[in-house]
Amino acid sequence: MVPPARDRQTLRRRVGAFIRARRRELGLTSGDIVRALGYKHLASVWKLEKGLEGLPTKRVYAWADILQVPRDAFFRFVTGEAGRMEATRSSHDGAGERLTLAEAELLADYRRLPSTFQRRLRKTVQEFETLARSEVRRRS
Repeated sequence: MVPPARDRQTLRRRVGAFIRARRRELGLTSGDIVRALGYKHLASVWKLEKGLEGLPTKRVYAWADILQVPRDAFFRFVTGEAGRMEATRSSHDGAGERLTLAEAELLADYRRLPSTFQRRLRKTVQEFETLARSEVRRRS
């Protein structure tokens, strides 16, 4: 069942306000978001933050990664299943540290790759890890 237009507008505004507050909390600019998520115009982010447009569901996980919030909780918030969103750290990013902009962009780029290329990239990363470990041992 599709919620009434008034409820959708309220949800878009609530999500937009959260996105804007979280982006600022992380020290990210709208331009950082545009570059990391592949938007073409700053206005796209502005419209989301103002609640003029809703967040496309196909981009929810990428936004959760950039905003460094748990993916599933953010999805429930964006779809209206959850009334609130706490800006807590995502459990998927390891040691609990914030991603740098470069790391967030790399993650966004990775997520846009087809799964076959994601697998190849993970295998390459494992090879680089092995090389790095052997280099450290060689220097010791």
